[in-house]
Formats: sequence, C-alpha cells, structure tokens
Amino acid sequence: MTIGYKGDTMKKYKNILFDMGNVLIDFSPYSITAAFTKDIEAINRLTTEIFFRQEWLDLDQGIIDEQSAYESIIQRLPVQDHVICREILERWHITKTDRIDMLEVVKELKKKGYRLFLCSNASLRFHVYKNSIESFRYFDDLLISADIKVSKPNPDFFNHLLKKHSLDPKECFFIDDLPHNIHGAHTLGIDGYLFNGNTDLLRTFLHDLGIL
Repeated sequence: MTIGYKGDTMKKYKNILFDMGNVLIDFSPYSITAAFTKDIEAINRLTTEIFFRQEWLDLDQGIIDEQSAYESIIQRLPVQDHVICREILERWHITKTDRIDMLEVVKELKKKGYRLFLCSNASLRFHVYKNSIESFRYFDDLLISADIKVSKPNPDFFNHLLKKHSLDPKECFFIDDLPHNIHGAHTLGIDGYLFNGNTDLLRTFLHDLGIL
C-alpha cells in the first residue's frame, strides 16, 4: 500500500499541514454515540443516520445549520431518538481530546520552526470546541471546510490555504488518514503521508525526509 508521496528526500519543507479527525484526535462515530446511550440498537441507528448521511457532509460544507440538520435527520428516526439526536449534534465533541502521541509530534515540529496548519473537513461547531484541543495552540492557522464552503479533497480547499498564506506547495507536507484527501493535495504538488494511526511509522517517515 502506498502510504505517501515521498518526493525528494533533499526537498526543504517549511509547512506541515494536518487533518484533524483520526490524526490529531480520534474520531469514531460509534464510540461518540455510545457516550450518549447504551442501547445497542439506538447506537447503530443514530450513528448511521447522523454521521453517515448527507446532513453531516452538508454541515461540514457549511451549507446547512445544525437545526436544519436535526429537523431532517429526525424524519428518519423514531420519536424516542429525537432528544438524543439533538444532544449528539450539539455535544458530540465533548468526548474528544488530543492524541497525546500526535501532540508530541506537533510540539517537536513547532520547536524545529515549521509553520503548522490545520486542513480539516469540519462544521461550524468546530469554533465551539477548538480551544479544548491543545495541539491547536501550536498552529499558525486553522482552516475548516465550513468556513470556506469547500471540502477536501477538492483542490480549491488547499488552494485557499496556499493563497491566504502565500505558500509554495512544494514546501508543504500534508498528513491525512484518507487517501483521496492526500491525492487532492498532491494534484497541486503538495507531498503527503497517509496516516494509519501508527505514530512510530509516521515519525520514521518524517525522519527519512529530514523533517524530524
């Protein structure tokens, strides 16, 4: 399996771009729902209808608000799920904390002088919980899809960041857990690494590139 576009080991990277979910923080829809109910059938039902339907994508895209998403989702849910559905939409993030192993990587990169940027598909609720994620204290900018109404892997998402900060794509390196997002960045000349949750492998890869 290809885990990254490694490029030239002599290339001088200056900017490290990070995805958020399953990179800087863990994001498991079923685990999130299980924090709100212990009913197995309800967990399966709510997880499917909240996280794996169009409304979640539209929230990330910034084209609907949470109330509109809620009103649409409950049309597919039994009445007894409605209260929990709203709670999940409004409070799903309370279970999220930094991946400590990745927080250490972030700190090391910042200490070495790299500029750090978040590149995440996320809804406007991000602005409610972003201050609870310690990693973000070390970032130069936090770019989310809902703010610009463009989602990864659309190259326009990455172009927005490049233009805003006058970045050379050849000096950028992107870490994400989804191959189509890595490919979307690569179409602009941004090298990347497909993160599989193993921080030791990531460290080795970054070391081989001379980044760490």
